[in-house]
Amino acid sequence: MRGVLIGTADETRPIPAGLLVSTPSLPAVWSANQLRVSEPLSFEEILRLADGQLPDLGYVDIAVEHQDAGPTLEAAFRTAGWKVERDVVMILSAPPDRPADAGVVVEPGEEEVMDLMARWYAEDPGPTRQERLQLVEYSRREARVHGDRMLGVRSSDHQLVAMSKLRSDERTAQVEDVYTVPEARGRGYARALVSRAAELAQAEGAGLTFIVADDNDWPKRLYGRIGFRPLGHVWHFHRA
Repeated sequence: MRGVLIGTADETRPIPAGLLVSTPSLPAVWSANQLRVSEPLSFEEILRLADGQLPDLGYVDIAVEHQDAGPTLEAAFRTAGWKVERDVVMILSAPPDRPADAGVVVEPGEEEVMDLMARWYAEDPGPTRQERLQLVEYSRREARVHGDRMLGVRSSDHQLVAMSKLRSDERTAQVEDVYTVPEARGRGYARALVSRAAELAQAEGAGLTFIVADDNDWPKRLYGRIGFRPLGHVWHFHRA
C-alpha cells in the first residue's frame, strides 16, 4: 500500500514515525497529501508532527497503520472533532461461499472506467467539480503507474455499469475501486468483479491478494463471503 503511494505521489519522504506524502499537482486529493504514521505515537505527538511536516492545504490528513495505537487514537481524534474513518485490510484466504458469474466481466478501456469513476465521485455532494476532476486524475495516474488491469460489467445496451481494478506485481495483488451504478445494483456484479479479479491475480502467480474496505460499511461482508478475511486496519483522521 505504501508502494502505491510512493509510485503515484509527486514526492514521498520517509520520516522517523512513518511516511510523508506530498502531491502539489493534485492538492485536493487527501490520500496524496498526507502524513502516514507507523509508530505508536500519542495524539499530541502526531499533531506536532503534522504541524511541522504537512504543507498548508486547508486541511490535515493523517493515516495511522499501527494496530495497537489505532483504537486509542481513534477515540482521541473523534473527541477532538476530527473526521474519523477506519479501513479494514482483508486478504484472500478462504474459498467463496458460492460460485460467481464471472463470465459477465469484460476488460473496458481506460476512458470508460474514468467516466465511471467520475460518476462515483459525483455521488458525494461534498467535493467541488474541480476537486472531483483531481480525484479522477489521481485514479488515472495511479492506474497508469501501477499497470492496473481494468475490469467491468456492461448492461444490455453495452453501457459500462460496474467496475473494479486489479493491481499486481505478480507477487502481491490488490483488488481496488469496486463500484456499481445505483440502477444496476443487486445483480451480483460486484461479486462477479471481485471474484474475477481474484482469479486473475492467482493466475498471474500472486501469493497474496488483498482488498481494502470501509470497516463500517456493508461491502466488507460481501468480500468476506467471497473469501477475504480481516488482517488489520488503517485509521484515517481528517480535519478541514
